[in-house]
Parts: sequence; structure tokens; C-alpha cells
Amino acid sequence: MKKLTVGAAVAVLLAVPAVAAPAAAAPQPSCWGQASAVFAQMGAMGEHSAQMPTPRAGLRNLARAALGPDATMADLGVFVSTTLGLSIDACTG
Repeated sequence: MKKLTVGAAVAVLLAVPAVAAPAAAAPQPSCWGQASAVFAQMGAMGEHSAQMPTPRAGLRNLARAALGPDATMADLGVFVSTTLGLSIDACTG
């Protein structure tokens, strides 16, 4: 079920217009790392991209496509943690 939640969050991320700006207050660079650790503990992480049958776009490219050309991995961490309703210290800005 939690994998489905993360899948839904990624689907929402893909639906965000490319003109959406990253978070106003810059999160700490460790935001994505802390967020992904929480996702893993929740059992919300899916399979590793190397296990997929087709090439992947990459998380940084996904962040840029959905949040804007200057989006960072920290911005992606903020978006996903906010979408999942999580409070992660490094992602609060």
C-alpha cells in the first residue's frame, strides 16, 4: 500500500506544470537523503531502477521537468515529503 502511495506521489509530481517554482525557502542539501531514508523505513521505496526493463529519466531530471530547470534533489525531497504529509527536519528550509 505504501508503495502505491509513493507511486501516487510521483504521479502527482509528474502532473505538476513545468512552470511550478521550487520551494521558496531553500531546504538543506541533505533533504533528499533524509526523506529517502524515511521512505525506506516506511517500506514506501519501490524497486531499484536497475531492476526496471526500460531506461529511467533519473530523479534529478524528474525534479527539473516537474519543478523547473533550477530544481534540486532537495526540492524534490520537499515536494515528496509534503505530498506524503511527512515532517522531515532537513526539508523544512
